[in-house]
Amino acid sequence: ASVIERWLDFIIAAELMIRVCFSLDSSRRAVGDTELKYGYLHIPLDSNGQNYSAEAIAEAARHFQRATNLRMSGTLDSATLSMMDRPRCGLQDSFSERSLRYKGKTRVAIQSAFKYWSDVSPLRFRELQQGRADIKLSFHRKDKTCPVPFDGKGHVLAHADAPESGIVHFDEDELWTEGKSQGSNLRIVAAHEIGHALGLGHSQYYSALMAPVYTGYRSDFKLHPDDIRGIQALYGKPYKLPPPRKPAPAVNPCKATVDAVMLGPGQRTYVFSGQYVWTVSSSGHSSPVPMSSLWKELPGGLSAAVHSQRTGKTYFLKADKFWRYTGFRLDHGFPKQLVNVPANVDSALYLRKNKKIIFFKGSGYWQWDELGPTDFRSYPKPIGNLLPGAPSNTDAAFTWTNGHIYMFKGSKYWRVNQHHLTVEKGYPQSVAKMWMHSGGNSEGGGGGVIIIMVCHFSWCEK
Repeated sequence: ASVIERWLDFIIAAELMIRVCFSLDSSRRAVGDTELKYGYLHIPLDSNGQNYSAEAIAEAARHFQRATNLRMSGTLDSATLSMMDRPRCGLQDSFSERSLRYKGKTRVAIQSAFKYWSDVSPLRFRELQQGRADIKLSFHRKDKTCPVPFDGKGHVLAHADAPESGIVHFDEDELWTEGKSQGSNLRIVAAHEIGHALGLGHSQYYSALMAPVYTGYRSDFKLHPDDIRGIQALYGKPYKLPPPRKPAPAVNPCKATVDAVMLGPGQRTYVFSGQYVWTVSSSGHSSPVPMSSLWKELPGGLSAAVHSQRTGKTYFLKADKFWRYTGFRLDHGFPKQLVNVPANVDSALYLRKNKKIIFFKGSGYWQWDELGPTDFRSYPKPIGNLLPGAPSNTDAAFTWTNGHIYMFKGSKYWRVNQHHLTVEKGYPQSVAKMWMHSGGNSEGGGGGVIIIMVCHFSWCEK
């Protein structure tokens, strides 16, 4: 009897295995289609993809069961088959042991979806009405408007490409809802697909946002620790500024001369003078604090400072050395010796138009690509070749939040158009007149301006 029972077990198991292997042509929602389509069974290049061993199918089943919080039996029981037919993400599950800007129409749900990731990382997102977006969201039906057509209502809800593509598609035939169990929650599904667009794969934790199967609406939804670990492994932890200090400053911003200015982490404008740094905005300036309280091991008396919006890295130059920080943490192996850029540069800025860092000294400039090779043998080049009409021997230079470049020298400043990279008509103008904190006509408009302090120029509020 025990032998017969074993044979019956084998026949039943074999029948289930056959269902996996040979139902591929019968229905796109079949078990084998699920195993293949979502990465649990590999299609060899030298076969028709249907000759799988019982061990391979059982292993695939165990991976699927682990990812969906089922008992890891390795058999295709009723619970496993039911789970395979539930709505899910269209991206393959690649966790086998063998192995910044968006467009969107449904603003509230999409903005909330992005916020899940920005709350636990240094990433910041903004919506574009036009231009090139890093992440592009759109809805498609069961037609040829998408290279990978959807399957109609149910099953695959959405799919996404990894960076650099950043494409996210949603199935328009689905019933997208918010705040109810009926239909599919756009906020949660969008957050999942945005995770893919940022570079995350599927999680092995059933309750994680990045799990492959959509588990439905939850009023108290939040990221799983595995989601947080994943995004922080790619982009780091959120930037946290130290708490403000109350003691009287050792430097008076109204009388200080400036070493460097930059638009830094968190889109804040930082001003450096001697050993101190402070932030400035349309409402005034913060109290100066020692630079070392923000950027550990950073010396005073800087030559230049520049923050790259491309990589999130911040660079500080002094004499013939440079320091590189991620957020407010010094990267390993720094400071380093300057090799291709001269010592004691005048200023530096991040050029949004070509995503390069520009160093200025005297009448020349050097352009550096952080992520690609740079032939420094052709530098320096005349500043006028890059920014016609711009001054030489600058005191400070940076690209501000409005996209324009501002260059300072003595009591004058120049504004460079971000599109044409030429000095605009009517410049230079007086720093005292246009960059003081006043309610009249000024840079930035709206009755409030950023307060900039430039070398050799004493200033304070009027």
